[in-house]
Amino acid sequence: MAQGQRFGWGMAASVLAVMVLVFAALVSSWLGLNAEERGRAALEQAAHLERDVVEARTLTAMAASLQSDLALDALRGQPMDERNPRVVAYRQALDALRALLERIRAAPLDSAERELLERAQLAIERFVRIAADGAGRLRAGSRTGKLVSANALLDTARPLADQATGQIRALERSVAGRAAEAAEDAQDAAQRARVLLIVFGGSSLLLALILARTLSESMARRAELVRQLGELARVDGLTGVGNRRVWDEELARGLERARRTGKPCSVGLIDLDHFKRFNDTHGHQRGDALLRSTAQAFAARLRNDDLIARYGGEEFAVLLHGCDLENAMRLFDRLQGMLPAGQTFSAGIAASDGGEEGQAVVGRADAALYRAKELGRNRTVAAPADALRTPA
Repeated sequence: MAQGQRFGWGMAASVLAVMVLVFAALVSSWLGLNAEERGRAALEQAAHLERDVVEARTLTAMAASLQSDLALDALRGQPMDERNPRVVAYRQALDALRALLERIRAAPLDSAERELLERAQLAIERFVRIAADGAGRLRAGSRTGKLVSANALLDTARPLADQATGQIRALERSVAGRAAEAAEDAQDAAQRARVLLIVFGGSSLLLALILARTLSESMARRAELVRQLGELARVDGLTGVGNRRVWDEELARGLERARRTGKPCSVGLIDLDHFKRFNDTHGHQRGDALLRSTAQAFAARLRNDDLIARYGGEEFAVLLHGCDLENAMRLFDRLQGMLPAGQTFSAGIAASDGGEEGQAVVGRADAALYRAKELGRNRTVAAPADALRTPA
């Protein structure tokens, strides 16, 4: 009887142990899944915030570019009111930028990120005020006075835009780092849950398999979110080519490669001619389709290790490794006749041996691009601007 009693107590203890193990497996799995779900939510939130920050940087660059174009328009005597489509586009870009920055401000930011955002907003508002004052002087001055005002506007307003872009880029890096941390936290939480399942799931294999399957599905969803975040960070969603982040990274690598190998690289900036008029005539959907077709037409004619990226709006940037200025000009001449719908472009090209910073070589290409526009568009200008070619 005593032995049976001991057996009964042992059986009860075993059942109790199994129940404790099953309960522990359920609790640990629930905690792991809940932590993984919180990590996934944090990852999604970081992804949305990063999209907004990337769009804010693009809008800032677009506003600065439009302001430069408006200064040139004023020198040409074009109207500085709603009759000028660039004025409308400039105001729309500023309105969209301000709304987007307010949406970012409402997001959960830490103190350092909020300070970056406030600095960017202050720089943008100073840029807008200086641009407005300069626009008034451009409307009222003489030809010489307009030229002086335009140069002063570019010398004072553009650095503020660059400062705002720099602050937003720093905010973008911070948000991207947070997204990476969220992804790591989600992965760690999932890993801990799997370990706990192995420890406690031996007493209930069926339950362990069910929970493991649930965790695998959750990890697959997390992996898909990480993959989408990676694509978002490197690919322009509209055209399918690289975005500004890829361009900044690859340009630095390209210049380093030129320094290391002694073979020059060429940097080209391409701007579609009269794209705003095309949009107004055919609609934004046709305009988006034109951007996609143009990007793919350029990409199809580049070498595998060359790069084309969307620089902003209807502007693209091209990096040609081991390509001197003369060969780059020939390539751009061939590209001129290959765009869809009879579209043309203006381009500026600068070659570099890697002895300068990326900002400097892009600045030279940008100056050549503006020279191409001044000369009537539909052409490529080399930096320095005396190397001019027009399409055959």
